[in-house]
Amino acid sequence: MKSISFAPSHTMGHPLREGAGISSPSIPLLEVEGLTKRFQGVVALRDYRLTLQEGEILGVIGPNGAGKTTLINLLSGFIRPDGGHIRFRGQDLTRLSTHRIPKLGIARTFQNIRLFPSLTALENVMVAMTVHHPPDVLSTLFGFGPGHRRVRMLRERAMALLEQMGIAHLAHRPSSALSYGDQRRVEIARALALEPSLLLLDEPTAGLHPEESEALIDLLSRLHRERRMAIVMVAHDMPVVMRFCPRLHVLSSGTLLAEGTPEEIRNNPLVLEAFLGRSGRSGAA
Repeated sequence: MKSISFAPSHTMGHPLREGAGISSPSIPLLEVEGLTKRFQGVVALRDYRLTLQEGEILGVIGPNGAGKTTLINLLSGFIRPDGGHIRFRGQDLTRLSTHRIPKLGIARTFQNIRLFPSLTALENVMVAMTVHHPPDVLSTLFGFGPGHRRVRMLRERAMALLEQMGIAHLAHRPSSALSYGDQRRVEIARALALEPSLLLLDEPTAGLHPEESEALIDLLSRLHRERRMAIVMVAHDMPVVMRFCPRLHVLSSGTLLAEGTPEEIRNNPLVLEAFLGRSGRSGAA
């Protein structure tokens, strides 16, 4: 049985292995038990389970239709599960209102970028801050209201996020005028504006050239080392996910097919079958 050639992992620093070790708290950051979702009778996710510690990185891979984006939508509260539980720092999120979840420290990006096209890059980041600072940020956006000193501080924070993402020079351009890759960076900056303990990334390198993908993952690795936030990343880009994620889940037809390190996943016969067909030959569908 051949192993899957996803690409070597020597060209990009491993975010967890480069930083200091993370202690395991008594209560995990995220616990998922028996998570199930159906759409018109079709099972999109079945009996999914996950335990994620503070600062841990998990990659979720699988063929098209495997349930990856459904998982992100469930974890972020965009859709409700039909069964199972999601607990964040011990609190049950399963029936929590969508707008309350970011306040707890969970942020996400989207496979299809969802910026406000008429707002500038800076304003898109500032809008996210309304979760924690609604009066001051609204004052900034509309040009009147109390708290201008505090608003200036928040504007500086938003500019600092754009600086971290390497796009501060684009702060005052409408997001619709930015390149696709720069829009991706604005979206990640907007998620970071929520000061998350858990960042959910849905195909963050989709539509990017290989060089752009590698640069973005380098940036995410640095941000992870600095912020020590946990990350769950869904991706089709195998070289990226193998380099960035020390732990992987493989979904197939809505079920958790396999889990392990990148090396273990590369050589797992079930994963070979799911990606390459029963024989594991590269010519399989």
